[in-house]
Amino acid sequence: MTSEYRALVAKVAAFTDAISARRKADMACSAGCSSCCHAWLTVSAVEAHELSVALAQLADGPREVIRRRGASELEREAGGEAPPRCAMLDDDGRCDVYEARPLVCRTQGHALRYPLGVIPAQAVTRKTTNGDVTWCPLNYDARAPETEDVLDAERVDQILAVVAGRYEAAHDVPRHARHSLSALAAERDVLHDESSRSDAARARDSAQFESDRELDD
Repeated sequence: MTSEYRALVAKVAAFTDAISARRKADMACSAGCSSCCHAWLTVSAVEAHELSVALAQLADGPREVIRRRGASELEREAGGEAPPRCAMLDDDGRCDVYEARPLVCRTQGHALRYPLGVIPAQAVTRKTTNGDVTWCPLNYDARAPETEDVLDAERVDQILAVVAGRYEAAHDVPRHARHSLSALAAERDVLHDESSRSDAARARDSAQFESDRELDD
């Protein structure tokens, strides 16, 4: 089911990339701009899976740095120690899993439309008949976004909910479960452990499997 999620990510990325190109002069967001990353976020199971895959593909050194950072953020979050900070954010304000970042991170900074009353009043930048619009105050400083620059965040959330539900059903995971990014960063990677096993170990497992099959026969 992750193919559905990746298709959604690709569609959203195509939209935001087009806006970034069209309104380049009005977009202040860039590498190292991380004000929206100072939060303890949770994601759905399908997004957590994609992040786990990305983390498992990292080299041991960088992965261990993220693991320790995740453990630290879990402690800080449990103790209510402000300010919050995403465990995926490095010391230079860059995302260590940028290519696999969740949808909420991919859309931050852009003009997003939500149903009336969904987002806090102080975050509303423009009110329309179709909903409330919000965007990063660093962007669109000289000229406000046009209608074609606004992403329908409600629709994206609706599609993500369907994709996440299908993933949960297919993988027998609790419905609507949320996964902390700090916890994902801190956990030991089963996928990474499997990918780093020696060829000899895999060969032994394969030989044992064939031996077991012969006994069954």
